[in-house]
Amino acid sequence: MLISIGQLAKKLGLKEGDYVRLELEENSNSLRLVPVDWHPREQEYFWSGEWQERMKNSLRDLAEGRVKTYSDVEELLGELENATDNKN
Repeated sequence: MLISIGQLAKKLGLKEGDYVRLELEENSNSLRLVPVDWHPREQEYFWSGEWQERMKNSLRDLAEGRVKTYSDVEELLGELENATDNKN
């Protein structure tokens, strides 16, 4: 019998770019294909191209001093409230 990697991937629900680990079962002289995550699935959004671009922009803004600090939360909330009022 001949089984392609594509058939195994489909059966395991793997898609292109997913990570797997190969494990040699020494007692049975067989090979296991084990799906693995290199990051938690709930953080998948973080690794998208769009999110990575946002991170680069944020780091650039920080490096170039385009940031604002607040002495406390109330000061921040006051500014946010003013910004909301000015939009209406």
